Amino acid sequence: MKSGVMSEISNDRFAKEIVARSIDAIVVLDKDSTIRFSNNALHQLSGFESNELIGSSFSNLFPPLDKGEQITIESYLSAADEGPYVAGFLKELELVTKKGGFVPVEIRAFEIHSEDQVLYAAILRDVRERRRLEEQKNILINSLKKLAYMDELTLLPNRRSFSDTLQKTVATVKRRNRDSVLAVLDIDHFKLINDTYGHDIGDLVLKKMSNIFVDCLREEDTVGRLGGEEFGCILPDTTTEGAAIVLDRLRESVEAHRFFIFDNFYLNITVSIGFTKVHPIQKPEEALKLADIALYQAKNSGRNRIQVYPI
Repeated sequence: MKSGVMSEISNDRFAKEIVARSIDAIVVLDKDSTIRFSNNALHQLSGFESNELIGSSFSNLFPPLDKGEQITIESYLSAADEGPYVAGFLKELELVTKKGGFVPVEIRAFEIHSEDQVLYAAILRDVRERRRLEEQKNILINSLKKLAYMDELTLLPNRRSFSDTLQKTVATVKRRNRDSVLAVLDIDHFKLINDTYGHDIGDLVLKKMSNIFVDCLREEDTVGRLGGEEFGCILPDTTTEGAAIVLDRLRESVEAHRFFIFDNFYLNITVSIGFTKVHPIQKPEEALKLADIALYQAKNSGRNRIQVYPI
């Protein structure tokens, strides 16, 4: 590029045009943090006109800090040994608008040496859209995490989540020497329900059954769907005798409930339950196996009953 063109681009007129058309807000301050220049982007962002900003303090654009201290431009200047880069420190602040609102902005500040005086410049970027996208991203991540540990149909903890809780329960039993009980619950004749009325009705039964389980148990108890029509239940700080009372009450609640199918048609459904005491030396899968043995005994003994292990 010819030196004449370079000289022309370096002219103040071009610099002012670039600043005026910048999508980022730009403000120039003197050594006392008094505003000496502001561009159109700052006026649009804050709602203040140029004549309202020029001569005012830079701190007026920001709310006081936690201890009531005012914002100073020096707090955001780059260190001298960082070189002549414009970036400087980068931090997010809340810009005060004329209407009394707040706009999150990202600030970059640097010094400008002009003949015998030192000025400061700050570039303020509106980060509302970025924050919105970050919030959406966090919501999505949290939703995915939740889905990874939640049964999509019943919204109960899935087998993976239930296994994690069971492992923590075993560790707690070992550490605190407190009784806890593991139960496995299975809907009686569920295959017949699916085959006779369809999987949609089967899904409705599973969801309603989940609600009954949650309603009958304490907040500190854990109930999860292990798969198909099988559910797991952890009763912390509970003896096998106490668990027998709780689980039999749950079984009776299921038996007494009328499961609405369609029109005026209802199903009477029962559940079989096997349970066992959680031992500190057990692995989670071993406890599940013992509860399963008790469940199968309950099934073989006529269903709609509870059975403790050892049998």
